[in-house]
Amino acid sequence: MLFVKKLPWTSLSILFATHCVFGWLIAASKLIADADRPWVLWLMGAIYIVFIDLALTAPLTLIQSVYSSWLKSDTRAFISVIVGAFLAVLILCWIHVFVRILVLLSAGALVRLDLQVANFGEWQAFSVLVVFSLVGYGLGIIAQQIVSSMF
Repeated sequence: MLFVKKLPWTSLSILFATHCVFGWLIAASKLIADADRPWVLWLMGAIYIVFIDLALTAPLTLIQSVYSSWLKSDTRAFISVIVGAFLAVLILCWIHVFVRILVLLSAGALVRLDLQVANFGEWQAFSVLVVFSLVGYGLGIIAQQIVSSMF
């Protein structure tokens, strides 16, 4: 019971709501309506959510060691700058897509910070993030399916 009392319910409700909206938008998209097997696209969205949560809870030293070993050579650093600039152009051109991604990232980061302040471990934080994110995503998809079948 102490575990439940320590949870940051305000930020978790924001995370839950953003993933509900994300699930709704995915289920209502034209791509899903035209697909033969929409569950494959829903599964891809769920995998994307798990990767976001994993990136938010990964230890900073692991990320630093990967980047520092990659950037030891000038050629690799140059390639990283070119790829980074290309990704920045893509983000600016498709800002309407990346805004949704940034909202998901910011809601997850808020929960991760609150869980860190509440002294949750990395795996505990990851499991809380995954559960609330995937349940919200699934409920968003189900709610859109129910509403679209009624009208």
